Amino acid sequence: MTLESRIRFLSTPAEVDSFLGENPTAAIFKAGTCHKTDEVFRHVEHHLAPRQGLPLGVIRVLEARFASNHVATRTGIAHESPQLILFHGGRPVFDRDNWDITDEAVAEGLKALDAAQQPVPRV
Repeated sequence: MTLESRIRFLSTPAEVDSFLGENPTAAIFKAGTCHKTDEVFRHVEHHLAPRQGLPLGVIRVLEARFASNHVATRTGIAHESPQLILFHGGRPVFDRDNWDITDEAVAEGLKALDAAQQPVPRV
C-alpha cells in the first residue's frame, strides 16, 4: 500500500475526530502554502512511505482552518504550518513544525511512536 493510498485529506473537525478514532496510530501533517511545506514534506514522505500501517491525515490549512484549529484544541499543541503530529491512542506523542521537521526529527518521532506502542510491562 503506497503512502498516497494512505493519505486522507481532512477538512472539518468531524473528519479529524473520525480519522483519529478510526486510526489510533496515525500522523497528521498541516500543509501551508509557503515553500517550506513542500521541502519538509519530503522528509515526512521518506519516513512514512515504508510504514504500511501508518495512515496520514493532511490538512490544507488555508482551505481547512477549522480542522487545523480543532487539532490544536484537541492536542494543546499550538497551530503552526507546516506541522507534523504523530498520534498513538488518539493522543499526540510527537510534534514538530516549520524547519524543525527534518529528516532526523521525523526519524526521532517514529521512534517515539514505536516506543508508545510497546506494551507496558507489569510489575
